[in-house]
Amino acid sequence: MNARRALPAPIAERARAFAAGGLPIAPPRPASTVGLLRDGDEGVEVYVHVRHTAMAFGGMLAFPGGKVDPADGDDPEAAFVRAAVRETREETGVVLAPGDLVRWAHWITPRFEERRFDTWFYLAALPGGQETADISGEASRVGWVRPADALARADAGEWVMLPPTAVLLTSLTAFATVADALAAGDGRRIETVLPGWLDDGAQVWSLLPDDPDYPGDDLGEQP
Repeated sequence: MNARRALPAPIAERARAFAAGGLPIAPPRPASTVGLLRDGDEGVEVYVHVRHTAMAFGGMLAFPGGKVDPADGDDPEAAFVRAAVRETREETGVVLAPGDLVRWAHWITPRFEERRFDTWFYLAALPGGQETADISGEASRVGWVRPADALARADAGEWVMLPPTAVLLTSLTAFATVADALAAGDGRRIETVLPGWLDDGAQVWSLLPDDPDYPGDDLGEQP
């Protein structure tokens, strides 16, 4: 996976308040996210947006996605796929078929967060003849970017992203083409990730399961 990353200040303060006691644990809501990919002149590009600051996770760099709706059905796997297709269409105008989606990762939001999600991450190629468009009004900025460039801008403090976004972007840097990335999803072993966290007094760090200090300061139930 990826090395530990510092949590943005508002999220870090929530973690510290949770450790102090008194904050309830919200149940995670099912959600889907899609890393929409295309081949650019310098390699694989992924479509990203920066959410408006007034929204949940405002100011964060993210991929198209959202919550699973009751209308998506009772079958969990099918519901996640339907949500992924719907959210991609509503946020980008791109119409995907369920068969276009490749399962890539599964994350559950840490227990200290006020809004928690049980999220499946998918990859999909931008279908031929289609173009992305910012039609949802949920983003202050949208565009295509090479995964390595997005990570560099985050390291420079230009963009803010949560650990799942950073880990997915990091995983994409290994592929020269979209076809290579999608092929790697065939038979991919997916383990649920519930990030831990650690407060060193100066900074709160997100911990992934391969970190020697995982789960850190929250020793509660794990998935």
